[in-house]
Amino acid sequence: MAGTPPVDPTPGPAGRGGGFAVLTLQGLEPHEVTEAFSSRMPTPDEIALLEIPAGEPVMVMERTVRTATGHPVEFAIGVHRASLFSWQYTFEMPD
Repeated sequence: MAGTPPVDPTPGPAGRGGGFAVLTLQGLEPHEVTEAFSSRMPTPDEIALLEIPAGEPVMVMERTVRTATGHPVEFAIGVHRASLFSWQYTFEMPD
């Protein structure tokens, strides 16, 4: 949405709650997060950028955040060296 905080390129304080708080203020409250993980061999650019040794794969994380109505409000892709990749979750169980 042009002219709203989520698309404003200038840095600014999101404050407590970070980007999710900004989305909520715009009526786009995050409700569901889906993260998918896969592995593959790196591209030549990734090998150079991440300084990956020969033969080492990368881990790819794709995250989609949606509102309660299913509207996507965030999509992110992370590419990580497999030997340095670690992921851990801690969350409270909902009522």
